[in-house]
This record gives sequence, C-alpha cells and structure tokens, in this order.
Amino acid sequence: MRIKPHTILGLFLLITILTSCSLERKIAKNYVKAKEKKSVLVFFPTELFKTNLKTYQALADDSLRMLNHDSFLMDSSLFLKYINDSLFLAKCWQSMVNELVAHGFMVYSSDQIDEFMDRNDSSYVINLAQMQLEEYVHTEMVEAEIDGRYYSGDVDLNAVNLNSWFELERNQIPNEKYPVLYSSYFIYDDLQGEFRQSNSIGEVNYRYKLDTMQVADVYNLAELAGKKYAINFYDYLLNIYVQDHLPKNQGPVFYFHYDRRMKSLQTYYYDGFTEIDPKN
Repeated sequence: MRIKPHTILGLFLLITILTSCSLERKIAKNYVKAKEKKSVLVFFPTELFKTNLKTYQALADDSLRMLNHDSFLMDSSLFLKYINDSLFLAKCWQSMVNELVAHGFMVYSSDQIDEFMDRNDSSYVINLAQMQLEEYVHTEMVEAEIDGRYYSGDVDLNAVNLNSWFELERNQIPNEKYPVLYSSYFIYDDLQGEFRQSNSIGEVNYRYKLDTMQVADVYNLAELAGKKYAINFYDYLLNIYVQDHLPKNQGPVFYFHYDRRMKSLQTYYYDGFTEIDPKN
C-alpha cells in the first residue's frame, strides 16, 4: 500500500506537534518544580472607577438629569452606589496576595520598595494600573425545542463587570518590554427556568425564577478576581519561561495553566490575561 503525500504530511505534522508538546510540557514542569522562591512587587490602585451603563435610566427629556448625568446614574444604580472603594480594593488585594503566596511567591507591597530593591535581582514588578466596575443589563437568550417546534426568548439580568489593566516589568532590566495585560470578570443574576406548554390552549411560555444579585456578591467578585489575577500572573510567567527555553525559531504551541490544587499542568486554558498593545 502506498501512503499518499498528504497522509505523510499529516503524520509529519502530528509527530512535530506531539514532540513540541512533550518538550514544552517538560520545560513547564521544570518551572513548576523549581525550588527557588520567586519574588514580586505589586502596586495596587487607590481608586476604583465605577460606571453605571444603564443609561436608559437618564431620560433625555429631563434637562436636570442630563445636567447631572453621571451623578444621577450612580444614584440610580442598584449596586455601585453601595460599594465602598477601600473595602472592595482591600478584599481584592488580600485575595491576590494570598494566592500569590500559595503559588510560592514572596510578595512585596508599595511600602516595601526598599526591601524589594535590596534583593538586587530581576524579580517582576506588576502594577495594577486601573480597575473599573461596570453595572449593566445582561440579556440572556433562552431556547428550547418542544414537539418539533423551536421556542426562544430573552431575559434581562442585572450584571456587574470588573475590568482590570496590568503593567509588567522586571527589576534592573529596563529594556525588557511587556504588553498591557487585561482581565475581565463578571457576575449576574442566577436564572433558573424552562419553557412550559399549557395543556388547555397549547400556549408555550417561559417560566423562571431569579436568584438576584446582592451587594455582597459584588464584594465576592473582588475576592474571586484577586485570586484569578494571581493565578493568571503565575501562568503568564510560566509560559514566558517555556517560550524562553524553547529552541531558537520555535514558538510555543500551547498555553499552559498550572492547577495548584491538582498539581497538574493543563493546556487550552482560556481564562488568562489578554495582551494589549499599549500603542493601540
């Protein structure tokens, strides 16, 4: 039996990918197993930007509302007006520090710069440059097929989104540049429902219950985000290490995520930082 050229090419590509994956995973394991304790200096914002995107609440024909547009939107928000900036930031900070420490980092804060500089090494500096809370309406599409017919509808849910932008650099290596790192996490009302058909007239309606968000859930978002930031930072450095230790002219095939609790490396992780070109 003769093997067709495209089959040979396919096998070659498969072998190349598997070999590359094996090498990348080996490098990643070396990073995870490294005994040297890593250090990081973390700058955290002192201000939390809050925006109510429910602009429909400010009627265009109300001149007084339009004059105080931002103030009115904040006053009419369901959650943002109750959020204490200092408490929110403190919860996020502490959660991030706890997870960084759990990943083996020695964490320095902005008031420990001298101690960090005394290390006289090339440890990383991460600056959480800006954090923004947005309150908005999330439209959830619901759909189902009943007796061969398709039904769909929309349900509006209250939602809050936390956007964050990070700047990264290395101590004593000023020429090493990194893109801005972006992260976004959100929460919204929990929707539980189903389409039901009335036995009397055969009409189909969507019936549901909402577990509505509370202000406490927004503070929980701060803690969740802080933990995610630390995990994403560890993963980002892990993948930089993999890329730096691959043979020249060979780029990485996978993006690795380290699951600390399972002590395992995973690929195809979609919850990490998004790189942004600062020039754009």
